[in-house]
Amino acid sequence: MERKERNNGNSLDRTLGCIVGGAAGDALGYPVEFLSWSQIQKSFGAKGICNYQLDGRGLAPISDDTQMTLFTAAGILLGLTRGYMRGIMARIDTYCQWSYLDWLHTQDWTSRHNDARIDSWLMDVPELYARRAPGNTCLSALRALEKKIPVENDSCGCGGVMRTAPIALLCYLHGNSGDQDYRDMSAAEAARITHKHPLGFLPSAVLNRILMRIMAESAESGEHLSTIIEDSITALPGIKSYEDHNNTYGYLWPWHVTKLQDIIRKAIDLAHSDIPDVKAIESIGGGWTGHEALAIAVYSAVKHSTSFEDAIVSAVNHSGDSDSTGAVCGNIVGCLLGRNAIPAKFTSNLELIDVIEEIAQDIWTGCIIYEYDPIDTEEKNRWYWKYVKHRREPQP
Repeated sequence: MERKERNNGNSLDRTLGCIVGGAAGDALGYPVEFLSWSQIQKSFGAKGICNYQLDGRGLAPISDDTQMTLFTAAGILLGLTRGYMRGIMARIDTYCQWSYLDWLHTQDWTSRHNDARIDSWLMDVPELYARRAPGNTCLSALRALEKKIPVENDSCGCGGVMRTAPIALLCYLHGNSGDQDYRDMSAAEAARITHKHPLGFLPSAVLNRILMRIMAESAESGEHLSTIIEDSITALPGIKSYEDHNNTYGYLWPWHVTKLQDIIRKAIDLAHSDIPDVKAIESIGGGWTGHEALAIAVYSAVKHSTSFEDAIVSAVNHSGDSDSTGAVCGNIVGCLLGRNAIPAKFTSNLELIDVIEEIAQDIWTGCIIYEYDPIDTEEKNRWYWKYVKHRREPQP
């Protein structure tokens, strides 16, 4: 499980770009999440929202999208560490459920209960206890899991795809088992923990493949990015679902697969047209569902593939779920262009930027301790406390 060294770009820059970029798009779109385009223009001018709206602390707040992305990352890093320490690990998405229950505790209580199961060092970050319009589907599904009852819904909301980007990065950098389809399925299953409609979890499989391809290749143009995205949706029907008797997505959900492919292709075609961004995006939808959110993110990432700022500004200025479309777009274009291409105005006042970059760095580094290896350096001790003892700082 050694980190792959890249000769086609800086993998650390892209890893940071993906996670920081997602948070930046989320924070830009959060103030206008529930506003119509006309309301956005009335509040922020003809071009819409182009800069952060800072709170009383002078910070741009992140929403539940970035909160859950951080907990996804913490969960899969916990799984990776267990693999190193025990020599065996389950499928990577299975560790997300534990971490998502930690997130649930941050939303349902303002402090830990004595009986709360704590698996993530993120529980030591007070700012993550803020409620930022958490999705009802995520809350209700996780409350059911907390009570050990089956999750039953038919939600195709975007609360799955907006949080699963870290899985692609970890699979690319440290994955040592399973083929590409298996890894894409793992991302879909992470979304399926809470969202049971195929259009609520299939987009995560597509996003996973897009991000892994970007990490692997030098996708420097919108045209090349379009090819990566087209290849990713073309592969979707052939992915096998281990949770459904190993049948393929195309066999299990042919209508939903086709609908997802069609809306993504529409987004690519619109990105190569001269139609204004807002008109193009609103012809796709509001982004409230998983397939619409991914399509809007794809549109803005392809249309503005050379400018991080232009891409996320495009992705949030529409009538709909602006923080989620901004977050997914930020994941894609941030990974494409790298952390160094994100303007300082989108990082200097970003809430929890230190935590966001810390966990992105951990994804890139990978587990640095082993079962029979002494914890004999400061770095190893810090990793041990974060992903074995689940505390942010080493304790005396």
